[in-house]
Amino acid sequence: MTLGINTCFAVKRWTRPDDILCIVGEELGLQVCQLSVDNVPLADPRSAESREYVRRFAATCDTAGVELDSIFTGLAAYSTSLLLDDDEDARNAAEAWYESLIVLGGIAGVRSVGGHIGALSVPTASDPARRERAMDELRDRMLRLSQRAENEGLATLLFENMAVSREPGSVRENALALESSLATASVPWQLCFDVGHPVAMASRDDDDALAPWFETRWKTNPMLQLQYSRPDADMHAGFDETDPAVGVNPTRVAAALAEGEWPNSSLFIEVMPAHEMRDDAVVPMLRRTVDVWTEVLA
Repeated sequence: MTLGINTCFAVKRWTRPDDILCIVGEELGLQVCQLSVDNVPLADPRSAESREYVRRFAATCDTAGVELDSIFTGLAAYSTSLLLDDDEDARNAAEAWYESLIVLGGIAGVRSVGGHIGALSVPTASDPARRERAMDELRDRMLRLSQRAENEGLATLLFENMAVSREPGSVRENALALESSLATASVPWQLCFDVGHPVAMASRDDDDALAPWFETRWKTNPMLQLQYSRPDADMHAGFDETDPAVGVNPTRVAAALAEGEWPNSSLFIEVMPAHEMRDDAVVPMLRRTVDVWTEVLA
């Protein structure tokens, strides 16, 4: 298992690829990263500026000796319904946006692209017939995107287990069903397993919140995102000053990884420092978080 980091920590603090990768490689000692779309100019993968930024980021990764593994949808896209919007024009636009993101992946030479795929509205989620139609159409759109990913040379596309029940994959059984429904995809849709989300969805601290996910045999070994959350709070916090008895416990996650036989899974720290956090406190917090995970994974 390889430990890396998502570049969401840099949003609104560090914008130049060399500054970001100096932190990743030199200050945190990591050799793998996942580029967040939030780092891309205006988070718009369709623009010429975004394509140029991704080219520069990939080239800087090569110079810094850091592998650029994947491109992730980020927080700005998460504020939208994407492929599950109630409006058809909005869904079409979201599919085109995803295609552009896949093209960026091809430009950067990454192995994976994806993350958030969509959110059902309250009315659609509450109506079984509407929900079924929406999920059928979602599958069709995801299959089309997999064809585009094959053309761009990607190995997988990513769908994330979110922390809201109206979002596909938030419940293990739904994630399994979604993966199964995409079995014919040209490029596999791989679960991006955020360890904080099942814990955040739990009503109390419960060791079983994560266990079923690790015990499941997935068609494609999941990618993991590591962030601290506790019941009823999706925090995306670091692990430097957390209570091991409450919320995500790195020692238990590492043990579950070993027992679940996920040896080929990539792990990315996905910590989102508060915008109000002192700038000079961010990297030390990340450094302590890296140390925690390096120790439990050893």
